[in-house]
Amino acid sequence: MTDVLAVTVAVAYGYLTGSIPTAYLVARWRRGIDIRRYGSGNVGASNVGRQVGKTSYVIVGLFDILIKGMGSVVTARALGLEVQLQALAALAAVVGHNWSIYLRFSGGRGLTVIGGSLLLLAWKEAVISLAVAFLGWLAFRGIALWFGIALVLLPVWALLLGEPATIILLSVALLVVSALKRLLSNPGGAQSPLPWRKVAIPRLLYDRDTWKEGDWLNRKPDDVEHKSDG
Repeated sequence: MTDVLAVTVAVAYGYLTGSIPTAYLVARWRRGIDIRRYGSGNVGASNVGRQVGKTSYVIVGLFDILIKGMGSVVTARALGLEVQLQALAALAAVVGHNWSIYLRFSGGRGLTVIGGSLLLLAWKEAVISLAVAFLGWLAFRGIALWFGIALVLLPVWALLLGEPATIILLSVALLVVSALKRLLSNPGGAQSPLPWRKVAIPRLLYDRDTWKEGDWLNRKPDDVEHKSDG
């Protein structure tokens, strides 16, 4: 297999596998709902856990970590690609998860996919970042805020640990992709009817359209439609 073909296969695997809407499919299977219209509207493990249950959370989380995140890196390695191209395949998986081709570019936030890929590419940074998010959540709550802080610090840990430029650049790219997803949210779905200028800051900081967490995470389709009509 030529290098160009190997890179194409690895990146395509990353994006197309990352695009598999695990959370959407599990929510349809177990409760018959469109997860994009419930709670945060996020097509990911956290929203499925709240709306469907813990078992669904585990199913989605494991698939996204093992098949999407780790799978993209393992595939690139199996094709004999260097770490730079393994990182590219991992980034493609995160992009696919966040903007799924199968859901008209709706998706999740990519945290599980990021975690899975970093466990193989930069496990020290992955463990430190997870610890920061978990300890911050234990002390102050607000898991979305602390995962955001962990992502901001990811390139810092890579620099301090003397990682090669590839890992540092990957850390920056993952931060940028995650920030863009928070700001842009999902097209349609359970978005707030408020103008973008009023939701940009809470989206970036707390990954939601409102300052109040409970009102946002517990929404149902009727809640969104009622507010839109008003």
